[in-house]
Amino acid sequence: MYNKFKKINGQHPWRDVSEEGFIDYPAYYRKGGRVLYFNYDLAKELGLIPRKHPSKLNPKLIDAILKTFSIRILNEHDWVNRKSLPEDHHADKLYMATRYLQLQHESKRGETSGDGRSVWNGYIKTKGKVFDVSSRGTGSTILSPGVAEAGAHVETGSDSYGYASGLADVEEMLGSAIMSEIFYREGIPTERCLCVIDYKDKTSVGVRTAPNLIRPAHLFRYLKLGQWVELKKSYDYFLKRQERNKAVSLPKSGKTRYLKSLDYLIHVYAKLVAVLEEEYIFNWLAWDGDNVLAEGAVLDYGSIRQFAAKHNKYRYEDVDRFSTSLTEQKYEAKNIVQTFVQAIDFIITKEKKSLKEFDNHSVLEKFDKCYLYERQQRMLKRIGFSNRQILKLIKTKQEEVVGFSKVFNYFENVKILKGEVRVPDGIDHPPVFLVRNILREFPRFLLKNQKKGKPWPYMEAEDFCQIMAGSYVEKKDLECNDYRRAKAVEFQDLYKELICGISKTYKITLKGVLKKSSVINYEFRRTGDGLTWIVNEALSVIDRIDQKELQDTIDRFIASQVLIPGKWNPIKSKELKGRSMKARLLRRIVENLELYKELI
Repeated sequence: MYNKFKKINGQHPWRDVSEEGFIDYPAYYRKGGRVLYFNYDLAKELGLIPRKHPSKLNPKLIDAILKTFSIRILNEHDWVNRKSLPEDHHADKLYMATRYLQLQHESKRGETSGDGRSVWNGYIKTKGKVFDVSSRGTGSTILSPGVAEAGAHVETGSDSYGYASGLADVEEMLGSAIMSEIFYREGIPTERCLCVIDYKDKTSVGVRTAPNLIRPAHLFRYLKLGQWVELKKSYDYFLKRQERNKAVSLPKSGKTRYLKSLDYLIHVYAKLVAVLEEEYIFNWLAWDGDNVLAEGAVLDYGSIRQFAAKHNKYRYEDVDRFSTSLTEQKYEAKNIVQTFVQAIDFIITKEKKSLKEFDNHSVLEKFDKCYLYERQQRMLKRIGFSNRQILKLIKTKQEEVVGFSKVFNYFENVKILKGEVRVPDGIDHPPVFLVRNILREFPRFLLKNQKKGKPWPYMEAEDFCQIMAGSYVEKKDLECNDYRRAKAVEFQDLYKELICGISKTYKITLKGVLKKSSVINYEFRRTGDGLTWIVNEALSVIDRIDQKELQDTIDRFIASQVLIPGKWNPIKSKELKGRSMKARLLRRIVENLELYKELI
């Protein structure tokens, strides 16, 4: 039943791109592992288990998972310093750590950087797609920033140098599994987690999959090194995989094929950053293309946060630098697209030109237009309009859509007067308003106060602002001057124009908007802080709860956070009653959602 696990054996077509594009490592079976989380839906999609397989582990499935993924590499330090090597290592398998650009390295050319704590387990072919599989937490490779800093081989588990231990905390891997699955089900392009294996020392292995795990950084490395043959082969490989997975359709060959591929890249990156900004998702994008998949999808949840509001002044503090901010992600995505333009020009002409020569390329203008369109779509969706209604408004009410976007952004961008504050992992300047609240409550106000034959009702500016004020703001933050009052009226005027732009029977439109908006802008939604504590709650009971009960609780939480009208399945009050471990854990999850609903 589980024979397909055996096909995940370290072999991968990326090996044919370049002999020096990866480093091979032997590995051995790491004993003492426990399957903490297993994504049954994903496993069925990959063909690893039958479609009708129950969502429950059994001894044979556990054995298949652990024998395939519970591994530790034998790195350079092991070969030099170990007196003996484990006898049970996978002698017939080699696992590659791939090379790619990484800004943490002093060399910005990809000469020392790449998978620092990961290896590629292999790939899986299904009837519809090909999926890549890799694991994090399998040991320290020579490509980690810490090894480059040390200038010597580093033992797995050593914390003497940053990013060199090669291990992964179970909190990070379980959090990544939960958040990535919520994103996937909400239609946000992302990697997914197949399983999390934990060990008694609180480390873990997290297994990620995606139809294409190649990052822009894999391709840009060859560009920076001026390696035309490898750049062409790697980009051809990327495009063929995307075609095989029906993500894009391109001319078969020639210059037109490469130029047409730019249209595809414009769309996926414009859509990605529009979604990130509208959904308040922080993803540390940079020109190197390290923290994103080349197909324009979220990667590496260690640096992912979802905010309750527009915390566009938040910056993560790394060892020696601060991250980009929420709104700067657009410019970084644009830089990535521009670097793709440079790379494709190099492939076509065999002449590597300066990146600056492409500052005014027409592709960048197309990116801006596509980004604006995607943001408008996402904003209108957040209001509660259907896809058909969104298309109608963009076509017939463009002036009103643009106007509403501007006034909406005004309220999103108002910050507390106290100024910048320190947060545990960086800095932030918190917003005053949680605009999701007004999107959720305003249609309810209109329906309640609209009387037949009476004018369209208006909410008082003070009430309007109070509804979406964060509980942490001070009285002076909410003072309504003439400008803010005017903005509150302008918001309501344009909201009316959008509603009436759908149909003259606006009450029917409002009812539909309210129904959708109540789900999309649900008050008790996950945030980065909330998810951290929810994961901690789950891990605090793992020795007292049955694995299936824990899995069921995690799956139940995930389902309750997929905020899509018609698919949302909130946790019901009856599920919180009783003394079972599942009920207790669900109660703690709900409490944490309420406690951290306004934070980062």
